[in-house]
Amino acid sequence: MSKPLLLALCLALLAPACADPAVDEDPVDEPALTADELAALPAGADDPEHALAHLVEGPAVDDGAAFDDELPAPFVDVEVVDDGAPRFAALLASGLHPRASDALRAAGVAAWRITQTIGDAPASAGYHAADGTVNGRAYCAATDLSVRGLTAAQIHNLLERLARGGFAAWYRKDGVDGWRGADHVHVVYANARMKSQLRAQVRAFLVGRNGLVSNTLYRWHDFSDAAVRAVKAKFAASASGTSNGGAGVPARINTAGAPLTVRAGASAATAAVGAVADGAYVVIRCQRRGQTVNGTYGASSLWDKLDGGYVADAYVATGSDGQVAPTCP
Repeated sequence: MSKPLLLALCLALLAPACADPAVDEDPVDEPALTADELAALPAGADDPEHALAHLVEGPAVDDGAAFDDELPAPFVDVEVVDDGAPRFAALLASGLHPRASDALRAAGVAAWRITQTIGDAPASAGYHAADGTVNGRAYCAATDLSVRGLTAAQIHNLLERLARGGFAAWYRKDGVDGWRGADHVHVVYANARMKSQLRAQVRAFLVGRNGLVSNTLYRWHDFSDAAVRAVKAKFAASASGTSNGGAGVPARINTAGAPLTVRAGASAATAAVGAVADGAYVVIRCQRRGQTVNGTYGASSLWDKLDGGYVADAYVATGSDGQVAPTCP
C-alpha cells in the first residue's frame, strides 16, 4: 500500500490523528476500592460457606496435565434471557451461569472439580447465594474449585487460564494471603449480573488485592496484564456486574490516543456513524471481512460489529490476531 493511500485510510479511520503503532497496552487503570466495597468483602477466616462440608468434589480424575500451560481455549459469551422460560444448556454443574460454564470448559476445568456454585450455608454472608435466574435456571456468579492432585505450577496455570477467560480468581491456601480455611480456588465470573459482594470482589481482583476484608495485595500468583485486562473487559460488558446483556466478545479499543471511527459497513468508504474513545471497552457481536486496514495490531481485513456499527479490528485488542466472534450474517 502506498504511503499517501495509507495516510488517507488512517485519517478516515481515526479522528483527529493517526495512532502510534505501538502494540503494548497500558496496565489496567482502576481506582481503589470504596469504603462500601471494602465492607462487602468476606473476612477470610471461620467462613461457614467454605467449610469442607460445603466444598464437595466429585470422583477425582487425573487431569493435571490439562493445566501444564496457561492459555485457555477461545469461546464466545452466549446470549441469555433473564428470568425467562427454561432453555437447554449443557452446564458443567447446576447453579453455574451459562457463560461461566463455557469459560470453565475453555479453561480445562472438569465438572468434578466444581465443589460449590449456589451454596446453602445458613450462617454465611451469602456470597454463594443465587444472583438471579437466566434461561429459567438460578445461578451464582461465584464458584469454588478443587485443587486436588495439582502441583503448584499447575495451580498457577489454572489461575491464569481462569482470569484470561474472564474470572476474578484466587487460590485460597490456608495461612496465605489472609485466608484461613480449606484450600480451594474461588472465582467470580465477571460477565454476569451479580450481588454487590461479588462486584466488590471483582473490583478487588482488578486492583491486585486478595478479595477479603483485609484488602492486602494478593501475592500467591502474579497475574499477567492480559489476564487482568480480560477480566476488566468482561466486567465492562456486564456494566460492572449489573447486567446479563453482554453477549459477544469483550474487547478494548487501542489507537494510542485518537477516537476510532464507527462505520456503517466493513470499509472506510462507508458512512461514519459514530466514534469510540481510545481505551474504551466494547462488546463484539460478530465479525466480517472487509477493507484491509493497517492499524495498531498490523494489517487486517477483519471488521468488528459493535452495537452501533463496524470498527476496524486492527485497532481492537481481542487477545487474538484471528477471528474471535461469529461471522456476521
